[in-house]
Amino acid sequence: MIIASHWLLAGRERCRQLLALAVLVVAFPLAIAAQASGGINAQRATRAQLDEQLTRLNTKLPGAKANEKTGLQAQVSAIRERLETGDFKPGDRFVISMRQDSVRTDTLIVRDSLRVAVFNLPDFSVAGVLRSELEEKLGAHVGRFLRNAAVRTTLLTRVSVTGAVAKPGFYYAVPDRPINDLLTSAGGPLPEASVVNLMVTRVGKKLLSDKAAKRAVEEGSTLEALDVQSGDTVHIPLKRKVNWQLVIQLGFITMSLLFALLQFVQWYYNRQDF
Repeated sequence: MIIASHWLLAGRERCRQLLALAVLVVAFPLAIAAQASGGINAQRATRAQLDEQLTRLNTKLPGAKANEKTGLQAQVSAIRERLETGDFKPGDRFVISMRQDSVRTDTLIVRDSLRVAVFNLPDFSVAGVLRSELEEKLGAHVGRFLRNAAVRTTLLTRVSVTGAVAKPGFYYAVPDRPINDLLTSAGGPLPEASVVNLMVTRVGKKLLSDKAAKRAVEEGSTLEALDVQSGDTVHIPLKRKVNWQLVIQLGFITMSLLFALLQFVQWYYNRQDF
């Protein structure tokens, strides 16, 4: 009996050590990545902010360790591409409101040519335009043809909502609104939905940790703050149901094995006495 207890305690201690090691292995690379990113994915970053971030990354590169250099180079490439090609892709949408003698509103869709039709004016190209520059550049475009026209733009993010919601599908959401509003647009979560365990994925890759996703729902984080981009998927899973029948069966099996082990230990020591 004493030996069995000793084995159990030793096993628990070994599990604790392995668990601690696993946490360190997972957490260390994530900490490095978070430190290196420096917020370059901010959707409304200005050209000056991106240039400044690019300079900082280029300064870090020469002295970076081998395991950090690949990530830094990827970030540098991403920023350079963003500065060159802009933030908009075919299929993106945004709302334009133009105030002159009256207010006119329209939803513009980016075509394959990266151009949009602005009312009855010549097309406007979003090639090389950042999100933070859209309103200013579009206002300048309209101003070349109309006097005293004030332009306002509202960006839209195309998100696929799947899982335990009333109306799964594609939705265009305002990025500075809470992610909870997106779920409301999809008819709201079903009674059996586990909203706090929502998953945000991009091309099959999970973007948020379970802890971050739960915090995003509880705090009402915006799509923009979570860096949810057009084409991403927000999935609401079902609540995990406990299979009590299986739990009871496993409990009986475990107790049987433990009882058999104790019987074996008792038999072994009784044999030693002879």
